[in-house]
Amino acid sequence: MDVLPETPAEPRNAWVSFALLGAVQLLLNASVSVTFAAGPAMQRELGLGRVDLILASAAYGISFSGLLLLGGRLTDRVGQRLLFSRGTALFAVASLAAALAPVSYAVLAARFLQGCGAALAAPAAMSLLRAAFPEGRARAVALARWGPLASLGAAAGIVLSGALSTWANWRWSFAALAAVAVAALAFARRALPAGPPPVRVPVDLVGAVLGTLALTTLGYGFVMVGPHGWTAAAVLGPLALGAVLLAAFAAAQRRVAAPLLPLGFLASRYRATALACALLGPAIGAGTAFLLGLWFQQVRGYSALEFALAFVPYSAVLLGVGFVAGRVVARHGVRAVAVGGLAVIAAGLFLIGAVGLRTDSAVPVLVGLVVLSAGIGTLMSAAVVGAVAGVPEGRSALAGAVVNTAILAGPPVSLALISSAADARTATLLAAGDPHAATGGYAFAFEAACAVYVLAIALAGYGLSLSPHRRPRRPRRIPRPRRTAGPAAVPTAERYDPRATARPSGPP
Repeated sequence: MDVLPETPAEPRNAWVSFALLGAVQLLLNASVSVTFAAGPAMQRELGLGRVDLILASAAYGISFSGLLLLGGRLTDRVGQRLLFSRGTALFAVASLAAALAPVSYAVLAARFLQGCGAALAAPAAMSLLRAAFPEGRARAVALARWGPLASLGAAAGIVLSGALSTWANWRWSFAALAAVAVAALAFARRALPAGPPPVRVPVDLVGAVLGTLALTTLGYGFVMVGPHGWTAAAVLGPLALGAVLLAAFAAAQRRVAAPLLPLGFLASRYRATALACALLGPAIGAGTAFLLGLWFQQVRGYSALEFALAFVPYSAVLLGVGFVAGRVVARHGVRAVAVGGLAVIAAGLFLIGAVGLRTDSAVPVLVGLVVLSAGIGTLMSAAVVGAVAGVPEGRSALAGAVVNTAILAGPPVSLALISSAADARTATLLAAGDPHAATGGYAFAFEAACAVYVLAIALAGYGLSLSPHRRPRRPRRIPRPRRTAGPAAVPTAERYDPRATARPSGPP
């Protein structure tokens, strides 16, 4: 069991730093979903088409994920606290610009700039978190509490935008994001550690361009699946181009002295599995919010505010899990908590799809939503701890960038897969004359997702079976007998012969 050792108590102001960094992490992830409930109001006021609305939602995530690796490298070059402040300031300015945007194109540009600021602040925030807490149990607890903040922020964005777009105007959602960012900046210098001094590391500009273009193009391709379908040129073209750019990025990283992403960083089976878990948590959270938003508002007739209120228990459970999961991960290890989280997620998906939607009943759906949030929070607590375990202090910014890239990569892929599954099943049921075709399509999508997460339980159990804190046992060496001179010399036939020595039967 990969349990971390006890360490000296963390500095007195470490949890003050955690509170400020956690607030910004919530803020950056709330911006991902802030248009989910406010989308219809934005569409009416700005005259957005369906594709425009999708791009307004996705532009933030595309630039955020695409620039994260560059943000991780700039953290080392500029300094952790300074880059965190600059990224948060850019996010605040872009959020205010989105609140004041007069036309649709201004909103798209502001959302893209929001993502650029987030890509600078997020890896610096995780580096500062590691600087605030010592290695061992204290850091494991902090990182485990950090894990659910991404999903909690996304849920908070839905609640915030739903309430403000109902009671005031959708623009106040972006104004609130700007206000919180400015407040965080006001306390950053006093509450955050300075971190290590900046290092004049070279910046791989070719890798930065290739990596940014690859992730941006792939993200755009997945976003376009919703309005166009998998076989459209608007989808296949960006996905193919993104795959080529990603291959070129990987090839370029092998040839430079200071790569943005050393490929050996992902070679660990343990770390790769933890990153996959970090992708799976936000992925199913975003897919669930998208499909249930359609079901609650189009099938059940909920308003935007009522839909947002349905996510209040979801958010409360995520918050509660964040407080207790740190101790659980530190005591029981990453593998046990991650496997348990995946099992709880599968149970929540079963309740939503096979029980609630199949019977067209809101109560099992709401109960399943709460169970799902408990599983997501548990999984993310373990995933973040596992993804950064064993990472040297000098690579903390890289670890933060890679973890946040995994977190952001999940939602667009999930939305493409889960919406296409629901649409395909709905079309089949409509052709068969089923009057509840839409609900049947949603139920099928959740049941298919449940099967995927059941499979993920076995994969996580295998991938996280070897802790990065354990060193592999070295082969036992059998010493040669000493040669002695004179009459006591060992006869030639009885001397040590390595070829006659039996090989150890156990693992090396």
